Amino acid sequence: MTVASAGEARRAPLLVRRRDIDDTGTHAGRFRERAIAPAALPRIVTRGMGWFCVDTELKIAALTYDDGPHPVHTPAILDVLSRHGVPATFFALSGPARRHPEILRRAVAEGSEIALHGHDHASLKQMGLRETYRMLRSSRRIVEGAAGTRIRLYRPPYLQYRLAQLPLIRLAGMTLAMSSGAAEDWVHDEESAIAARGMRCVFPGSIVLLHDDRADPETAQPDEALPAFDRAQVTDLIVTDAIARGYDLVTFSGLMTRARGVSSLLRNT
Repeated sequence: MTVASAGEARRAPLLVRRRDIDDTGTHAGRFRERAIAPAALPRIVTRGMGWFCVDTELKIAALTYDDGPHPVHTPAILDVLSRHGVPATFFALSGPARRHPEILRRAVAEGSEIALHGHDHASLKQMGLRETYRMLRSSRRIVEGAAGTRIRLYRPPYLQYRLAQLPLIRLAGMTLAMSSGAAEDWVHDEESAIAARGMRCVFPGSIVLLHDDRADPETAQPDEALPAFDRAQVTDLIVTDAIARGYDLVTFSGLMTRARGVSSLLRNT
């Protein structure tokens, strides 16, 4: 597969086993060969399952950031993106969005995308169905007002959800947006080490998970050091390396328009 037509990209995502996505890059452009028959699961479930990556051989990828906007880290990351002339997708929490709307509006003005991460960092698995739907609608409204743009993507904290919540995300007018790999930047480490982990996640059609803040410091384990590294430097290292390898960095929605999505069930659902 080289590039999808607009019609191909709009088709329902391919359903594959999670291990096929975890096997970084091995099946890029050939996920359709690994696809599970849609009849294996009820349609109400498969229609709402999230995008982990897209099925393409083209060197395109998306950098995504969770937990912001942060008053220091996010502008610094935007400076790096602007210098390289590439966009990213920021999954914002409604509290920080309400406090820092100017950061979200700057991101939009410079070509990046704003998406929803929820109200706070509570896991969807802790919420009932009615609470989930109310949270999705209210937090979306807040982030849309702060950013001045329509929100179409939602990524749940910890990438966790229950199957019964999938239709609610669609009912709230959003697509479940997951990731194909993470730089594991929620604990402290050297910038070069975090960037190296991030680049190991980059393959054609990949969606890389990064953070512009850590919204749940209270959950840190006794042996974990909270992040104190330079997040903008990590972004610079990843973007520089990706461009040098010939990658075109686009937004999450940009990937969705270029190739057919790849979805899977989480192991924790």
